[in-house]
Amino acid sequence: MSTQRVSAILVVHDGSTWLPEVVASIVSQSRNVDQILAVDTGSTDGSAKLLKGARIPVATLDRTTGFGEAISYGVEKIAAPIEGVEEWIWILHDDCALHPAALESLLTAISERPSVVMAGPKLLGWHNRTHLLEVGISLATNGARWTGLEPNEYDQGQRDGVYEVLSVSTAGALIRRDVFEELGGFDQNLELFRDDVDFGWRVRTAGHSVVVVTDAIGYHAQAASNERRAVDVKGAFLHRPLLLDRRNAAYVLLANSSWWSIPWLSIQLLAGALLRSIGYLFAKLPGYASDEILAIATLLIHPTELLKARSARKKSRFISSRVVKTFIPSRWTQIRSSISRGFETLRARLLPEDSTQTTPVTSDLTINEDEDLLTPLSTKPWRLVFARPLVAVLSILAVITIFWARHRFGAISGGALAQSPDNFKDLFKLYLESWHEIGMGSGLSTPAWVLILSGASLLTLGNVKLFVALCFIAAPFIFLLTSHNFLKRYTDNQWLSAGAALLYSLSPVSIAAVNSGRLGVLVFIALLPVFVVGLRNWVDIEKRTWRSIFAYSLFIWLLFAFNPSVLLILTGAIAFALYRDFLIAEKNYKSPLFIQRGIRRATLLTLPILLSAPGSFAIFVKPTKLLSEIGLTVAGGGANFAFFANPGGAGSLPWWCVSPIAIVLFVTFFSTTAARKFATLGLIFLLSGTLVSALVVSGNGSATGSRANASTFIAIATLLSITSAVVMFDKIRARLEQSHVNYRHISVALVLLISVAYSVTSTFWLVTAGADSPLRTTSKEILPAFLSIEKDAKTVVLRSYRSNNETTLSYYISRGSAITLGEADVAPQDLPVITQAIEGLVDNTGVTSSKTFSTYGIKYVFLKNPVSKDVVQTIDGLGGFNRTSATNAGIVWKVLKDTGRLKFVDYSGKEFILPFKGVRTYVPAPGTITLTESYSNSWQISQDGYRLAKIKNANDLPSFEVTTGGHISVIHDGTARRGWISLFLIALVTTIVLALPSGRRRSEIEDAVIA
Repeated sequence: MSTQRVSAILVVHDGSTWLPEVVASIVSQSRNVDQILAVDTGSTDGSAKLLKGARIPVATLDRTTGFGEAISYGVEKIAAPIEGVEEWIWILHDDCALHPAALESLLTAISERPSVVMAGPKLLGWHNRTHLLEVGISLATNGARWTGLEPNEYDQGQRDGVYEVLSVSTAGALIRRDVFEELGGFDQNLELFRDDVDFGWRVRTAGHSVVVVTDAIGYHAQAASNERRAVDVKGAFLHRPLLLDRRNAAYVLLANSSWWSIPWLSIQLLAGALLRSIGYLFAKLPGYASDEILAIATLLIHPTELLKARSARKKSRFISSRVVKTFIPSRWTQIRSSISRGFETLRARLLPEDSTQTTPVTSDLTINEDEDLLTPLSTKPWRLVFARPLVAVLSILAVITIFWARHRFGAISGGALAQSPDNFKDLFKLYLESWHEIGMGSGLSTPAWVLILSGASLLTLGNVKLFVALCFIAAPFIFLLTSHNFLKRYTDNQWLSAGAALLYSLSPVSIAAVNSGRLGVLVFIALLPVFVVGLRNWVDIEKRTWRSIFAYSLFIWLLFAFNPSVLLILTGAIAFALYRDFLIAEKNYKSPLFIQRGIRRATLLTLPILLSAPGSFAIFVKPTKLLSEIGLTVAGGGANFAFFANPGGAGSLPWWCVSPIAIVLFVTFFSTTAARKFATLGLIFLLSGTLVSALVVSGNGSATGSRANASTFIAIATLLSITSAVVMFDKIRARLEQSHVNYRHISVALVLLISVAYSVTSTFWLVTAGADSPLRTTSKEILPAFLSIEKDAKTVVLRSYRSNNETTLSYYISRGSAITLGEADVAPQDLPVITQAIEGLVDNTGVTSSKTFSTYGIKYVFLKNPVSKDVVQTIDGLGGFNRTSATNAGIVWKVLKDTGRLKFVDYSGKEFILPFKGVRTYVPAPGTITLTESYSNSWQISQDGYRLAKIKNANDLPSFEVTTGGHISVIHDGTARRGWISLFLIALVTTIVLALPSGRRRSEIEDAVIA
């Protein structure tokens, strides 16, 4: 008689799909089992009949019987142990077929390792039998089942061997019977799922070993976890597999771990459940999301189960639970695996495998008679890499950029770009705040682009200065790559598409956007080709899914956040499209087709407005805001420049650098039908941009008008012009060779001549004068250091310059530092009284200027170098100012009359400046408090739990009446701002969820895919 006796217990539950192959694998084992018993848990699909037909004894239990209970019942029913014989239990699943040598391989491995009491096979997929499922299992600290394998890892023998593991799956597990009975079998609280990990953990702490034997192979369908059959055990709340699996995972961790680690494990389990539930909500799988939360909840409401489980385990524990630490994956291992899995998923989406490529199938018997011949290796010199069109134009652009950007290496500002804050937190704080200490103070809502930029700067570890600098240096390359990806759709000639992309990256509008620091235009030019690609099915928009509509709405919101004029263009395009739809519907506004298209177009328009609320609502009050830009105001060059596709203004190309953009549009308009389609739209946008450039609009925080910048219109015209040129020039050589010399030859020669001339002149200008642009590296502070010490002090910063033999001043009110990104967009409008007082410093009429400054809390006047002697003499001659310093930075005067943020006038008329620390201060007596900030309904002063009465005084400042002396608190109520942010987050998350692809339940995934 053999010294080893194996008793096989097969648990069956509606397994007729897999049973025939499973039974065949059992009876075909090279080492037969000594006895076998099938335990059927109330199958309704004929499984019992199949087993009886195979002459396998069957014991039938209730349908709600758990797996562990079924195994325990089977162990009781098989023959009793024989003294002197080593008894083993071979646990089998009805959805796992074993290799014929599986049992023999398991017994061979354990016979050489006396300490091993549990061994399991290598598990492969049922449908894809090269797909590794498990080579031993463990449990991560967040409850996830850990196999240590790559996603869909292909079995090439790389994991073969006999390894010590925490546990093995019960599918095909061989367990020594005496140990199984000593440990009490499987935990009855784990009716299904994770009972294998729990038992392996208890085996380990009892001083035994567990191994996986890869020579033994099983093919597992994982029917229950893959939702291929119902989960009917009585402990399965709502009969949901994921819920039971997550609940049991948490149970195993908390029941087996050391007491001191339970608090930390509980936090990880709860955090993991919350994160996974959020992920499932984004994937539109609310059922799975609820499973994650309910799994933890159902465990926590029965703490006595955990206490009893820990008490039972303590009796059989001879080694500390720390013995399993080597088998539990570390947090770094889990993070690394998650990152690797994320990159693999991203790679699979971005670089899908080409299924059309075929590889010749060879065998080991294939003989190549020429393989011993010495044949030269086919190698290509590195210089041929630069012969590739895209690499060549990128190299040319890199050389130009080195010279062009030589003054922009470092923290940059200038033109429309304000200085960058030190950290992304400053931008985030600016977005959240309800009150901004900018100028006279502002309660305007911070635009969404500030939040987007704050989040994007995390790519440079929150260094906003570095991120912005890299954006402007990399911008031409991004322009080239995005446009090349778009243009190559219209030609097979790689040199043509690459050259056209280079022209787009160095077009007048692109150069002006970089040189003048127009961040919004930069983003628009970079994403415009992507935006145009997404316009497919614009005419028959009803063919687009709602998911793509929401995704495209998010993309439009991104463009709109950086460029308000995008909404103007979109409104015009939608209005024209609706008119066409109305005509197609035969002027029947009740037509289903018209309604479908109208709703989708309206969604594309309204969602970006709602996501930018409440700032976007200002366009309904002041539509000219649609022509404004983000950042500081920089005037455009006017209609003359715009007509030649050059936005003009500071940093733009000079007039003698004439680009071919406008000429190409006119030439292709009379060209082929395909090119004319783009040229017609291009001319519309070019002429619209010319019209917009002639308009005068007020910029951010200023009532002074300046010429509008039409960069968005010109950028669209530029892309359409280049596209029409690509369509026209594609295969043009063959067409011209087949015809006599005519106007086509002349027009092509003219376009080529102007393009070459533009390339030469623009490149020359970029590497010489063009590098000295308004946008450049700035390291020096604008204000003297001592003016930054007083936190609440306001300083009028003046910059004088001569224009038409007259002294002109520009000014802004500083709070001790230069304007940073986003602050110009929330700056308040100039107050006429302050503007008049500043003008009085120039024309010598400012007798009351110092009094005006004092009234509004302005403490200093700073005239920045280079100074005008006339202005200096005028300010010195006016009363009320005292010159305090004159440095290389400029000259500083202090307003003689005391002023501050909080002014108090008692009933006798005596005025005090209240010291202000944080939000608290002390009022000595009844009187009137004036806050030298712009008036806002949200300003509040509370005293003893009551709010003081508030009015807007004659100077448009908030005043409060104090009836008794005492401590007061000054606050700006941010409830409205918090409400808008909450609505924004709700709208954003909802739109993102609707835009993301829907996840699939495991039951909906094909068998072959799931393995």
